[in-house]
Amino acid sequence: MAPSCSTDLLRLEARSRLENMSRKTLLATLVVSFAILLSWPAAAGVEVYSAMGIDKGRVISGTQTSAQVLPGEGKQTVCLVAYMSGKREKTAAVKLRLAVLEERDAGLETIWEQDFSVKYDGQAGTGDLQLFDLDRDGQSEMIVTFELFSDPLIRQRFGEVIMWEDDGFKTVWSGPFEYDATKAVREVPAERRDRFTREVDLASTLRTRGVTLFFHKTMIAVAGERLAEPKVVEETFPLRKRLNF
Repeated sequence: MAPSCSTDLLRLEARSRLENMSRKTLLATLVVSFAILLSWPAAAGVEVYSAMGIDKGRVISGTQTSAQVLPGEGKQTVCLVAYMSGKREKTAAVKLRLAVLEERDAGLETIWEQDFSVKYDGQAGTGDLQLFDLDRDGQSEMIVTFELFSDPLIRQRFGEVIMWEDDGFKTVWSGPFEYDATKAVREVPAERRDRFTREVDLASTLRTRGVTLFFHKTMIAVAGERLAEPKVVEETFPLRKRLNF
């Protein structure tokens, strides 16, 4: 099916705007995005953990930061925390939760939460949180990565990109950031016994205002065979349906 005229016009307008974007503007956007990564140590988050109903003595690791992730002008507190649940079952021993909190009259209140322990059947380990304004609309997107123990022979660090869309937070991309299946000889077909890492290409993603998510994918082994030298390839995934001009 041929693209519509409106789609072509949007693409032409986007290209024109991006070609006119100065390197200084792009660099400033990147600096602001990296500044959001500043966070406090787990011990400093007693109030946040209390609002989430977590005993600080059970916390394994935590990342907290203040950023605008919701529409409007104010900032929210974003927290990713891994902690001991107190349950003896192996798959329920460690909890990994992401929460967005706001200051209300009665204090900090959780307004949205994602429990990765439940979502991934108790197989999520400790995680990391990064916030970037990928589409340059003034709201930061959340990138969460964590160890995923779905197979003892596959080393995998999984991740999700979460953004606000219309009426709520949605996972707009998910997949492995680190993957090594070279030791899973019996469980994984030979053609899928790869080893690779991924990292977000921020500069390229920002140039599209978040319409396309770019990754640098470094291939270390393919079909169980280690490459003589790692090979870096570019990957692209659709991220946002419309441009935020």
